[in-house]
Amino acid sequence: MSNISSIIKMIDMAATQKNYKEVGNLISVLDISDQHGIHSLLKETTIKVITENKDKINIDYSVKEHIIWFHFYKLCWSDDMLDQLIKIYKEERYLALESRVISAIKSDEINVSQINKLESIFSSKEFIKQIESWKKRNCLA
Repeated sequence: MSNISSIIKMIDMAATQKNYKEVGNLISVLDISDQHGIHSLLKETTIKVITENKDKINIDYSVKEHIIWFHFYKLCWSDDMLDQLIKIYKEERYLALESRVISAIKSDEINVSQINKLESIFSSKEFIKQIESWKKRNCLA
């Protein structure tokens, strides 16, 4: 674990220095199972750097998806956050981002003004089921 800890510190440092290639190289050194859990070990600032510079960092697709999902999971739901999430979802189609939206629907984080935007982007069976339930709970159906 100490090896992972030292690599995590180096990743955090590389992110602080905006050394995106080094961030990718360091993450890729880890075993893939460790890469999938890395999002819970990195500093929030590192998670944000990776999310905002996702196209400059070369790491496994599913690892990047986990990190980006974690970024949005940690943020408070807001119009700005939703716009950022949708932008990345349109570019990457990460299913994990749809799960963040579904979680927000289930926990009543969304508001009426966001419904049309959400319905224009997401269309899975689970999304439709949850949005219909939300509408019923909020007397909109």
